[in-house]
Amino acid sequence: MPKKGTNNEAMKAQTAARRETQAAAGQPHWYTHNTLLTKEQNKISQATVQKQLRESPGPNQATKSGYPHEYYNEDNGPNRQPLFRVRTNSSTTSFREYPVMSTGKTYDYHNKPKANPGPFRAITNQNKTFKGVIAHDGDDGKINSGGFHRATEHRK
Repeated sequence: MPKKGTNNEAMKAQTAARRETQAAAGQPHWYTHNTLLTKEQNKISQATVQKQLRESPGPNQATKSGYPHEYYNEDNGPNRQPLFRVRTNSSTTSFREYPVMSTGKTYDYHNKPKANPGPFRAITNQNKTFKGVIAHDGDDGKINSGGFHRATEHRK
């Protein structure tokens, strides 16, 4: 006879996984244009990004991997403007860069040498308020190389 509660725990886990999948299906997705990834690989759901940010260290917390770290907003978007606009009346004083994985697995912040951070990054302000998603361009045959470009949000 199985231990009492074993099936209940398994059912709870299955239900949680199903809810997460359903939430991701109805959520907006972020699309990038890394030259080495397929169209499907250049996509990450908003639900996936938010889940990983919730599971990530605080914006000023030191980790062995060096993430999160400051994002200096020096990559240029259209018209040679920074990827993220800072308004003078905004509470944003700086940005932080968090690796996010399209697989849904949260980056291992506490490993040295650091794990492969992949091409995607979530950008937050200094208070960990979400600002957007960026990705590497994929230069020189490496998905994690080249400058960053801002992902575009698409709602279903």
